[in-house]
Amino acid sequence: MSKTPLVSVLVTPYNQKDYIRQTLDSILMQRCNFDFEVVIGEDCSSDGTREICMEYALSYPDRIVLCLNERNKGLLDNYFDIFLRTRGKYIADCGGDDYWLTETKLQEQVDILENHTEVSLVAGNWQLFDQKSGLLKNPASWIEQDWFEPKKYGKSAVVDYLNTAEIPRVVLASSCFRGEWAREAYQLRPELFRGSGVVCEDLPLTLGLLLRGPFYISKNNWLIYRVLEKSLSHSISQNVYMKGFAFSAFSQTLNLATTLGISVRDIRTYIQEKVGDFALHAFLNKDLAFSKNLKTVLKKQALKFPLKIRLLLYGCKIPLLSPIIRHIYLQHHPEN
Repeated sequence: MSKTPLVSVLVTPYNQKDYIRQTLDSILMQRCNFDFEVVIGEDCSSDGTREICMEYALSYPDRIVLCLNERNKGLLDNYFDIFLRTRGKYIADCGGDDYWLTETKLQEQVDILENHTEVSLVAGNWQLFDQKSGLLKNPASWIEQDWFEPKKYGKSAVVDYLNTAEIPRVVLASSCFRGEWAREAYQLRPELFRGSGVVCEDLPLTLGLLLRGPFYISKNNWLIYRVLEKSLSHSISQNVYMKGFAFSAFSQTLNLATTLGISVRDIRTYIQEKVGDFALHAFLNKDLAFSKNLKTVLKKQALKFPLKIRLLLYGCKIPLLSPIIRHIYLQHHPEN
């Protein structure tokens, strides 16, 4: 593959033999007036995914760059290892169990990026597909009209994004973004992209790009985001998800914000919403250990939390009162 592609598409499959063909087909079906490459980081799968990726690489030698890991690196190292190998002016990605919906996704996104040189990232609508039930669901971030505010970038925009005040939420697999700006953000602070305490590959990329330029969010639905029972970020077990991925992502976000020079007071709305969810989960599940862990983290934040949140946290450790409070709460909030 000698010609420099305009777009590099990243795919990081691991033990996804039932879905990887649909993922790769949805990328290879793109109709574009430019060249693009598909950089696959096959992370030492044991279920046949590796063989499928090799089959596709043989069939599309001028399109696919296949990186066969000799050991399982894990999502973050795998993702950013192939990220650093990209050659495209623009970068897109797709999870090994997700897939794009239209043949014109890349062309439409590149057209916007080429016509709006200030835009750092173009994203679109997406849908959740529950593999177990077969049901499709629109996320809360679904929009009916294109969203573009040229002045919405920099630290104030990152604050708004985290507080979900004005900027629609982005799923990176629905996006296409400027490779140079993304690489510069990575090179500036690589410790924010992988290492201890980092669980989300999209979070530092998204915030780093928003610091440089505004987003363009299209109303077009470009992605199906598959939710599996054993998915790390969408576990079927709410307890595993809340205490594991969700809490780790929350801690990562706080570290990112602090490093970017954003005060925790500026993202008070985000913090209180997340802490409220964690506190309620600990209380309803009688999880004293999780409650203590949460309070330890919160002591580092010089913020006052609403009485309801403080009562939920301290209610976990009152053996006589907590069952009564829990019963009263559930009477008024049966959905929990």
